[in-house]
Amino acid sequence: MICTESPEQTDKRIDLMLREMVVEEGLSAFEANRELKVYTLQEMADYIGVGYKTLWDIEKSALNKFKKNMLQLGIKNGNTGI
Repeated sequence: MICTESPEQTDKRIDLMLREMVVEEGLSAFEANRELKVYTLQEMADYIGVGYKTLWDIEKSALNKFKKNMLQLGIKNGNTGI
């Protein structure tokens, strides 16, 4: 049987796997009393089983949404940045 994911299911799976990666690293670093490891996009893509380009596109989209939200927040608070 072949199972296919909807785009929403794929996004949710990727989000959950990235959260798991962060939690596992945080617990491991805490237990070993060491600094957190910084992962590359390639390492994260390998961990969750997607291509580098897919994860790069997700990162780019998230940063654009963040920027848009921050700009809207600044405008709502009367800060035009000028």
